[in-house]
Amino acid sequence: MKQHGIGVGYRYSHDYEGADVEQQYLPDAIVARRYYLPTDQGYESTIAARMAARAEARAAAKAAGRTPRSRTPPPEVTRHAGDGLMKQREISRQKLAETEKRDAADVPGDHGV
Repeated sequence: MKQHGIGVGYRYSHDYEGADVEQQYLPDAIVARRYYLPTDQGYESTIAARMAARAEARAAAKAAGRTPRSRTPPPEVTRHAGDGLMKQREISRQKLAETEKRDAADVPGDHGV
């Protein structure tokens, strides 16, 4: 869909520290509008403080040139870490097959008679 211009420039917020990134979601014509302005009454004062903290964090991140964090850190794998892995898997499969055969033989019943 990006070839059609959909989602171009979108930054997935969870790729960034704090899962928050400054990004314009609204069309240019209405981007400056504020639809919610919390008051200093009740819980709205807490919301106002959180909004201010986010604005400060976004400004600091923008000034620092924040880059996306790695979603999956690289694995720490030593050389030959997989040696014997396939053999171990085969042994596990054989043990499972033997257990299933033994369990099937122990089942009482007419066995299709």
